Amino acid sequence: MSQTKTEILSLLMEGNYLSGTRLAKLGVSRTAVWKNIQQLKEDGYNITAVTNKGYKLVEPSNRINESLLAGTVEKSGLLDQLIYKKTIDSTQNHAFRILDQYDGNIVIVSGEQSQGRGRFKREWLSPDETGLYMSLVLRPAISNQNMIVFNLFISLAISEAIREAAGLKSGIKWPNDILINDKKVCGFLTEVISADNIVETIVCGIGININPSAVTEALGTATTITGELKGSEFDMNHFIDVLFKKIEYYYDKFLSESFSSIKDDWLDQAIIFNRDLTITTVKEKLRGKALDITDEGYLVILDGDHNIHKVISADIEI
Repeated sequence: MSQTKTEILSLLMEGNYLSGTRLAKLGVSRTAVWKNIQQLKEDGYNITAVTNKGYKLVEPSNRINESLLAGTVEKSGLLDQLIYKKTIDSTQNHAFRILDQYDGNIVIVSGEQSQGRGRFKREWLSPDETGLYMSLVLRPAISNQNMIVFNLFISLAISEAIREAAGLKSGIKWPNDILINDKKVCGFLTEVISADNIVETIVCGIGININPSAVTEALGTATTITGELKGSEFDMNHFIDVLFKKIEYYYDKFLSESFSSIKDDWLDQAIIFNRDLTITTVKEKLRGKALDITDEGYLVILDGDHNIHKVISADIEI
């Protein structure tokens, strides 16, 4: 991991020309600077060089940059360790493989998955350079009962990151999907390891569609962030920075506060209310409307026969 490359990129992202005088403060030779600039170009950054002015970042990259990602994790108050893989079978699978090798909170990030998976063992298609695929390994030491609302906090974190960093109006489809214009842009899978009614480890896998691909377009029900932006500028690394900060903020609230503290914000971004829904649980399938969500995280459903159901885990079709 090149600390110099990270420092150069941080300076370039200020938007000005990076002069020789400024570069000298990094304590490296001009040859080393040139090599790091070439590596940044290979990472997808458009950098121009002008005599007597220096280097300038012309436009942001929509590709994952490992060096900047490492810098973001290093500044995090939540994450202790980054594991980056250009390609992987599944970040979620890898998280379980390495649990005992690290202490603290870990994030595994990849630009491609060959065996990505979602809820109910569904396949999550993860082509190269089209999405952000990551798994968070968190060590909360909380009761199993408290885990019921975890997905509510995380879904709000992801939706707010998309809104803030991309300027798109995302919406939450309970319990684990984020949609834009009624098409899925993100899904996440939460798995836990617990003992004696205490959750020792949370492994939360998150898949976000960033760039269009034949795979997502063929689905018909999926969309991508840059596709929705329709040519407007998108900076992947800024998005990751905002996403990690939102996750840290809402995870801290999850550990210290009840769902009622964010309920109004969650309801404001939820897209399941005032709509006809098909709700499939492990026991039944029913049609109805969502009336409310309780402070404990139960979704309140009114079915066609005017019966009330409180649902904690289900698949919803709009």
